[in-house]
Amino acid sequence: MNILKISLRNVTRQKKRSFLLGGAIAFGMFIIITVGSFTTGITETLKANFTSIMGGHIYILGTETLDSGRVVQRIGDTGNLEEAVKTIDDMVAEYHVRSQVNQAEIIFGSKSANMQLSGVKWDEELQLKDTLIITDGSLDNVDSKGALLIPEKIAEKLDVLPGESVLVRMDTVTGQKNVGEFTVAAIVQEQSGFSFISAGYTGMAYLNELIGLGPDEYQYLNINLKDISRMDDVAARLTNELAKTSLIAVADDSADGERKRGHSMMFGGMFSGSSAEPWDGTKFAVTTLNDLMEPVLQLVNILNIVSLVLFIILMIITMVGLINTFRMVLIERTREIGTMRAVGMHRGSIRSIFLMEALFLSLFGALGGIMLSLLVTGITGLIKFTSDSPLGLFLNNGRLQFITNPVSAIAVVLLLSIMTLLAVYLPAKKAAKLNVVDALRAQY
Repeated sequence: MNILKISLRNVTRQKKRSFLLGGAIAFGMFIIITVGSFTTGITETLKANFTSIMGGHIYILGTETLDSGRVVQRIGDTGNLEEAVKTIDDMVAEYHVRSQVNQAEIIFGSKSANMQLSGVKWDEELQLKDTLIITDGSLDNVDSKGALLIPEKIAEKLDVLPGESVLVRMDTVTGQKNVGEFTVAAIVQEQSGFSFISAGYTGMAYLNELIGLGPDEYQYLNINLKDISRMDDVAARLTNELAKTSLIAVADDSADGERKRGHSMMFGGMFSGSSAEPWDGTKFAVTTLNDLMEPVLQLVNILNIVSLVLFIILMIITMVGLINTFRMVLIERTREIGTMRAVGMHRGSIRSIFLMEALFLSLFGALGGIMLSLLVTGITGLIKFTSDSPLGLFLNNGRLQFITNPVSAIAVVLLLSIMTLLAVYLPAKKAAKLNVVDALRAQY
């Protein structure tokens, strides 16, 4: 107990020096905790945003060929797919089926705009209902035939309001032109900040009718998992099951061209209409949330690496400062050390005082850095961005989300403590080995 008291007292003896060293440690902690909170927050936000707009964690796309060799995006015979998904039923929370028109032209009066139009089953996609932010109108009549949800950007461009009728021109799956009449039920914010996708929604039955699909046909099967961490394993298992009875466009990671094509289909690069060697039945492409997020996650990982390197550099500089500082402390306190040894204090106690003093200094600095990080991220997280912000992809309800991982923070503090003890060990060992007579005789 006396060792702890002496160590705490020594920390406050040279306030300016302790403040500078503690401040350097706090700054390093602030950097690593803040960047870690930011990258964890945007990763979780991206997962939630992608899951919301894409309707799940795993996406199964189907394509078929006509006798002419024309490729159409359709899952008509669902038998093989249903048998395959039965093998993963215990890991699935929800299944969603969708149809989609990637270039739908919405017309109101003399004005028009293009958007992506997804057909959904509203009675099944409760999560989508919960995540849509309605700025005008309501979802009360969203189940009625021709009810249409359009994004703010499109509504502003057309100057259209809920309750008004619009025309939507689109291509059928076989390439013919068709026009449908819709009623705007509600105007929604750009879904999760995806400014590069103007996404509208309507009932799948009506959209199927317009694009030439049967009432029981669809183009995508989206799967929500109970445990998102098993996403890649479930996708691989599902792919293997489908491969037993059907053609697979994405067999593994080596099929880079097919995988990229599957990605582009999800974001509007649909390849229906191209000519291909005909095949029997449905060819399936399996894509996961991780596949879609891969480019962004690579940037997040780079940011994490940069912050870690910066933290290590700052800590090395700080550790060098600690070594030099405690060498000076050793010189300043030589007579004091001699006195403590003369009254019976053991060498190990002298060493412990130095080590505990450095440890307290690092812990106080780490605590200050964590508190500063929580303050800055808390204030930043209150800032509301506009729906057309370039940061929209990373926003959660219009705000940046910061998630501080307590386990990671504790791990960083432990690493910092170990580095501090190692840095101060040699000066502490030298202090413990001082000769009592020589120490008492020293003049500084």
